[in-house]
Amino acid sequence: MSVMHMLGLYVTKMFQEEDIAKILYEYKSRGSTGLRDDTFIFVKQKVLGTIQSSLEKRAIIDGSKEYKCPDMLAERLKPFKCRVRQWVYRHAFHVTTVSALFLGLIRFLWSMHWKRKLSNRAEQLYEQVCEILVDNATEARSMNNKGDPWVVASWVRDHLLLPNERKDAVLWKKVEELVLEDSRIDQYPKLVKGESKIVWEWQVDGSLSSKMKANKAASQKKLGSRFNIFSSHQSESKVQALNS
Repeated sequence: MSVMHMLGLYVTKMFQEEDIAKILYEYKSRGSTGLRDDTFIFVKQKVLGTIQSSLEKRAIIDGSKEYKCPDMLAERLKPFKCRVRQWVYRHAFHVTTVSALFLGLIRFLWSMHWKRKLSNRAEQLYEQVCEILVDNATEARSMNNKGDPWVVASWVRDHLLLPNERKDAVLWKKVEELVLEDSRIDQYPKLVKGESKIVWEWQVDGSLSSKMKANKAASQKKLGSRFNIFSSHQSESKVQALNS
């Protein structure tokens, strides 16, 4: 290890002769040199001579001399961690700005992804609502209008939403908005089992788009049991109405 590198490990740019001697003795005491005492004294004198001839020096108050390590050499011999730390301090504003922009970009992309996912899921649920209403209206007509052509909105919600989705009010709110925008669906309050409920009723004779029909065929098996539940609820409502 060169003397300049040993001095660089101490990071400071200004040092005195006694500092150099202290550094050399520290390395000798660690067994790093492998030199005998007389050889070490000779090496020490050569080192001091090299430093005196190559480094800038100035006299201080007590008469001793102080040496300055060249800026470029001191910078090159700094430990890597020290360089990184100084670079961060020197470019703190830029680092903070870039980090803030990066975090903002990540948040924006995540928000866009969440909104797109929410919109796709809401459209899927809306199509399933239309399927349920069409099938329910068709079944009511096949019974010579003895069946109820309407379906309670809350029943549709509870049967379509997954358990973890029922806490997401935003998702079902989006579905309700799509239903309200559809002129084929009529929404009105109705007294069901003694309670006021919001019901949906399909007003057109079975007009589903080709896309909805394809989705209906794919989910027919999944939705089959759901219609039976609706029919059961509506039958109970009718029986209670007749008994009263």
